Amino acid sequence: MFAIVDIETTGLYAGANGITEIAIVLHNGVEIEGSYNTLINPRMPIQKYVQGLTGITDAMVQKAPLFSQVAPNIYNLLHNRIFVAHNVNFDYSFVKDHLAAAGYLLNAPKICTIRLAKKLFPGLPKYGLATLTKEWNIPLNGHHRALGDAQATALIFDLLLKNDRFGEIQKMLKKKPSSTSRPT
Repeated sequence: MFAIVDIETTGLYAGANGITEIAIVLHNGVEIEGSYNTLINPRMPIQKYVQGLTGITDAMVQKAPLFSQVAPNIYNLLHNRIFVAHNVNFDYSFVKDHLAAAGYLLNAPKICTIRLAKKLFPGLPKYGLATLTKEWNIPLNGHHRALGDAQATALIFDLLLKNDRFGEIQKMLKKKPSSTSRPT
């Protein structure tokens, strides 16, 4: 039902940068079902400040698969699921752009755990991933690495699901109804 996604990139804009790592945690609405994680060769240098933030170096991704090589698997994991991320528009724009370049059309419903946390837990001083994990005693292993961040986001999302007494998730999903499809 849900795919909690986190990516690491070479820079901030999807059209001009590449993905260096992706993690997808599958959640059926009750519990985590599984996960997928891989480094990706972005075919461009990783900016030094990004290397410092993520720890992902050009050498680490040199022999990693290209996005086009893992696109079928990524598409299959996202197909017919709701795309969930912490700051969803960032992750979604990159994944959608890269899937399109590989011949896959992603038009999935989205949920942002930042916006959802603000609705369900108003009044916190900040809603960043590190802040929420600390606030709610959720483990954050490998911050600024895709799998660690996706796993922490999945646990945050699980807590948000359990505290959604007024249907905020359904309200978010009704704003932009869409589906995931592949061009023929």
